[in-house]
Amino acid sequence: MRSRAEVRESGVSGMGGGARLGARLRVAGEWALRALVLALLVWSLALALSWGGKGAVERASTETLSEALVRWTTVAGPERVHVAFDHAPSLVERDWLAALVGAGTQVSWSGPSLLPTALSIEPRADPAGGAEVSVAAPAGAVVVLRDTVGELDSARVEAASGVRAYIPRPKVTLDAAVGGVVARAALADSLKLGRLLVLGAAGWETKFVIAALEERGWRVDAEVRVSPQTTVRQGSVTAIDTSRYSAVLVLDTTAAAHADRIARYVRSGGGLVLWSPAVDAPRLAALAPGRRRGEVMEDDGRPPSDSAPREALSIAPITGLVPDAVVLERRGEHVTLAARRLGAGRVVETGYVNTWRWRMAGGEDAPEQHRTWLAGLVSSVAYAGRVGLAVPPTNPAPLATLIDRLGPAVVAEEVEAGGGLDRAVLARWLFASLCLALLAEWASRRTRGAR
Repeated sequence: MRSRAEVRESGVSGMGGGARLGARLRVAGEWALRALVLALLVWSLALALSWGGKGAVERASTETLSEALVRWTTVAGPERVHVAFDHAPSLVERDWLAALVGAGTQVSWSGPSLLPTALSIEPRADPAGGAEVSVAAPAGAVVVLRDTVGELDSARVEAASGVRAYIPRPKVTLDAAVGGVVARAALADSLKLGRLLVLGAAGWETKFVIAALEERGWRVDAEVRVSPQTTVRQGSVTAIDTSRYSAVLVLDTTAAAHADRIARYVRSGGGLVLWSPAVDAPRLAALAPGRRRGEVMEDDGRPPSDSAPREALSIAPITGLVPDAVVLERRGEHVTLAARRLGAGRVVETGYVNTWRWRMAGGEDAPEQHRTWLAGLVSSVAYAGRVGLAVPPTNPAPLATLIDRLGPAVVAEEVEAGGGLDRAVLARWLFASLCLALLAEWASRRTRGAR
């Protein structure tokens, strides 16, 4: 009896030319199917080992981000995700996205409507308390300040200046909303205030400067020159250093004898407020933002108005500004307020020489306005010890922090161009193709009697 191989060989030998060609094509097809199966196996291995590029991008928006984060963490495990923000994410969402990056997921984001915003809140060196608030935002943007109770105020950002405000009784946290970005900050410390030292000649200005500061709550030491031979001292005027004094106020040249000690005090971190007539003393002028002053421009006798009270005051314009001086206020072309840093301390110089008229001849609120303005000058330079406070979670620069944690924003079109096939879907298609190729190759062999 002939074997099965001999039967096949005799069958083939007995075929015509067309049948033999069909048989060869069929065998070639089987080899092609085997090659396809091998290629699909290699492709599946590459997919399992994360070879061959990036997978598809999972997407989320501000509204769907919370649900997407849960799914990406527990179910999907995508290689790439993209979030389109309408407003800055919460701290939890931002940190969750950063954790996905740490776990190997590529996270991108876009938010063309998000404006760069930064918020700073500092305790004011003032017995009345309160906080100084500074907000950085693009020019023209509207800043809305609010606390845990509600909205406090709003302002439009002027070019390159940001927004500054004084909050008399700040809550634990403060928010600054600029469009869809909300920056949050909190007071990180409280201040320990020292005393003030006032040096000047006897006169209305010296008298009411001392009175206004004491009414504000400051403890004031004073040295008032009545005559060349007579000096009246208030309090214990001791060594001028930061362990005792938060600031020194010099109204005229009578403080020239203390110029060296004042200079050492300022360079070690103390604060100095100078009235411009004081720069007539060269050693005091060396500390000032303006080394000279102009002639006194007397007031015209008009009472100070409630809207612009300092416009009615006499001034000795600040001139000879040093290179590092910063002009804070002008009246026309004349500088009336300037500041500079000196060592570790700060110096403010005022050109207003009869602010007592504001207090005495102004409206009903003039005494309080005068006290507040003078306290603002002192607080801008005052030295104060700090005591740290417990700070709740804050986000003072949301966009900057988002970029730091997730990288810069991308354009949505770039994300589309970099997309790929979903690897889970691709794996299912590969498995189905592999099964079909194996089945076809097996069926072809069996129908022609091969194993």
